[in-house]
Amino acid sequence: MARKRPDVMKTLADARPTELDPEHLAGSARARHDLSAILAGAREAPEASRFARRFARPFTWRWALPVAATAAVAGVLVATLPQGGPDSDGSRATAGPTADGSRHTPENGRLALLNVADRVDVEAGSGTYWRTTTRSGWIGVVAEPGSDSAFAVVSSETQRWSHGVRPGTRSLWVSGIDDSTEPRTERDAARWRAAGSPKDLTLAETGSGAGGKLVLRMHTGAEKRPTVTRFNLGDQIAAVGANNVTYADLRKLPADTAKLKEYLEGLYEEDRGSEISGRTEWMWRQAAELITLPVRPEVRAAAYRVIAGLPGIRSLGEVTDPLGRKGVGFALPATERPDNGTARSELIVDPATGALLSDQEVLTKPNAKAAEAGLTAGTVVNYTATVKSEWTDRQLKTPK
Repeated sequence: MARKRPDVMKTLADARPTELDPEHLAGSARARHDLSAILAGAREAPEASRFARRFARPFTWRWALPVAATAAVAGVLVATLPQGGPDSDGSRATAGPTADGSRHTPENGRLALLNVADRVDVEAGSGTYWRTTTRSGWIGVVAEPGSDSAFAVVSSETQRWSHGVRPGTRSLWVSGIDDSTEPRTERDAARWRAAGSPKDLTLAETGSGAGGKLVLRMHTGAEKRPTVTRFNLGDQIAAVGANNVTYADLRKLPADTAKLKEYLEGLYEEDRGSEISGRTEWMWRQAAELITLPVRPEVRAAAYRVIAGLPGIRSLGEVTDPLGRKGVGFALPATERPDNGTARSELIVDPATGALLSDQEVLTKPNAKAAEAGLTAGTVVNYTATVKSEWTDRQLKTPK
């Protein structure tokens, strides 16, 4: 009896890697099913986040910018992430989760990010200024001389950035809006009072090579006026890697994922002396920064795909950002940090539009000083949340 000939197409389909199965691709019925399964189950235990930057903004400026005293920390990223508070001019916001937007995100981190990349808002906006409003927060552990008890303080502020993209326009940075440094909890406030209610606070000793002790000043938002800075040099309005770039340079960035990755890898080789150590972390940071800049929508999508290709990326499912907005979280593997212990970098994204909601670091294992100050695994020790990103023809209203 003749043997039945095998079905070649079925054999090939069976051998196909799972991630190449059309049923697993972004937007497929399988992807929607996977998300439902993720959201139906309990969120996996937080692996303590990453804490390294303090008020790290997605623009790594290479010229001198005045830095607020609460953010002047040695050995951290010199940039500050988008922070915010609502603008008062009623302009249409393009960042932020939508009420009815679907959040179909497969469990696998890489596929989930590819799914987000496919949902990046493709509407090409235009205007004279690309404006971003952000809100940032950072937790510091204080060890006052002569005190037996460490305590934690929270520094937070709103910042507004306005990139003038047409010849002759100014780029402005308004920082220190609602800027404050205060005890984190009632317990921290009690320990602060027991230490004599000092105005100047000495941070706990950090890891090796951190450059010594750091001092913060306790204050509320009403005590300090915002700072207005013109941050462009000629027609250069931002930095990518170690290079200051023009708006024309940003518009020329490749939308092809492989070419954008190659471009960023070349910048990494030039920027080996930066504050961010490690290729994966550097690529994550630079790609995330591109997402917040006035680049073409296709470049934003390519930046998400570059992040998706980094090793160890995983999806956290649906999460809430520090401003209370729902999104989908992604994380790098946790690493040892010089200040509070082991932490990991996270991005929270609106999967319906591809808007980056928050770039943050979450503690996964506190060191002794951090634990003494009440920090636990899962504490967001540093974040920058993008409140609004928009094209407009109106310059920022600066504080009087």
